Amino acid sequence: MSLTSYLTDPNHQALKTKFKTEFPFPGFIIKKDLVAAPLTKNYGIIGTAFDYLLRFYLQYQHQNKCIINDEWVARYGLEGIKNVWKGKKTELSKLSKRFSEVKRRHKLFLQNGKLSNELIAGTLFLAKLDLYVRSRLIAPDIFIESDLDIQDLRNLYNAINPHDFVADEKCFLNPHFGDGSALVRGADADIILDDTLIDIKVTKNLKIEREYLNQIIGYYILSLIGKINFVHSGKIINNVGIYFARHSLLWKISIASLGDEKKIEDFKNWFISYFETLKNERKLARIASQNMQEEKPSR
Repeated sequence: MSLTSYLTDPNHQALKTKFKTEFPFPGFIIKKDLVAAPLTKNYGIIGTAFDYLLRFYLQYQHQNKCIINDEWVARYGLEGIKNVWKGKKTELSKLSKRFSEVKRRHKLFLQNGKLSNELIAGTLFLAKLDLYVRSRLIAPDIFIESDLDIQDLRNLYNAINPHDFVADEKCFLNPHFGDGSALVRGADADIILDDTLIDIKVTKNLKIEREYLNQIIGYYILSLIGKINFVHSGKIINNVGIYFARHSLLWKISIASLGDEKKIEDFKNWFISYFETLKNERKLARIASQNMQEEKPSR
């Protein structure tokens, strides 16, 4: 599970209802044409690949300000697939070489800022490694990238408005929230620029879904629980936002508009209690299952 999984799981309606009750929809009336229309139906992979691509862009633009997790999520996918493919020497060699090649091209991009088709293709490969981490699925086309997907990502990259992504002091890429992330069994955000937490959406629909709002508020709550990368207080965040990549639109709202400090603190405490209760229920279920196994008569 993860924060996103809990927020979309019908078995956790109480969680969704609490978000909806405490944080009413703020309204969204912006209309804007598509700037980068999708060229294929590979929506999920394109979305994840663009997450990498936008972070690469920010890393190049803010080289002395970026705070980066030690590893790409794709690294864990790489190791997971290696375990599945034990004994498949050809595939393992190809997998490792491809990952090393992406790392090399990423390093070159940070030096010259020139976005090659090879690096774009590499982000598609990384996205497929991420797929294994999220879903334990190995993409059947893990080593294949289509020209249309590469062009789609280049269009999304070209649509980035540099004025929307300026960091004066700090730029967190793929930040996690320590104990907060652990509480929900996994959560990492896309970007924090100075005092604004941003989630990236690569959708052709310019609409704030309720789950989008719950997600970004949820990340903020996690940052208050466990700090950003174990170090920085979540109170540095004053805004949360969503970047609609296909419309080149950054929408954001202030934390102050969500409620006063007491309201946020009360919700945080409720949130912790909700997940601690789930944790205790899982523990009791495991104990009960173990007892049942021990009580089964031997044959």
